[in-house]
Amino acid sequence: MMDMKNKVVVVTGASRGIGHAAAKRFAKAGARVVLLARNAEAIADLSGEIGAEHALAVPCDVARFWEVEAAVGAALETWGRLDVIINNAGVIEPVAHMAEADPDAWGQTVDVNLKGTFHGMRAALPVMVEAGGGTILNVSSGAATSPIEGWSHYCAAKAGALMLTRQAHLEYGQRGIRVMGLSPGTVATQMQKDIKAS
Repeated sequence: MMDMKNKVVVVTGASRGIGHAAAKRFAKAGARVVLLARNAEAIADLSGEIGAEHALAVPCDVARFWEVEAAVGAALETWGRLDVIINNAGVIEPVAHMAEADPDAWGQTVDVNLKGTFHGMRAALPVMVEAGGGTILNVSSGAATSPIEGWSHYCAAKAGALMLTRQAHLEYGQRGIRVMGLSPGTVATQMQKDIKAS
């Protein structure tokens, strides 16, 4: 990994899995990481492991824009800049066929996986535009382009997030902002255990 010394990286879904590992890796490369997740205890533990000089834990539900905006504000207040945001937070439950899916639970998955990605981008973009650059990395999935039985909520949300990534690249790619999607394939996370159990 390149030298990230003094760069500031916001990671959503940092309490476990890909977000947890990414935060540790960026910190090892010299970045200051802002850890976002609903699980306050988990990100506090990770912040303690990384060290207060390089990590800031901000409890946050990405489904609520004002919480994401406040977290970006905390990053700016603490370290004065924002270089990268990794929109990683995601949920898979409840897995169900469409005719049996609970509409409220279905909508909550979309709130986290799609609206949460938008909220991260919306909070970061004005800061990055003003700074003249930045990187947005949206963690995607093969589910963005292929339907999977029982996953209508997840597939629809990830397809939407893929289009948001393309849209942001179109609108801000010429303004010094890199917007990318990353589909990491199968990773040994708790989500994968939940998927196998379903």
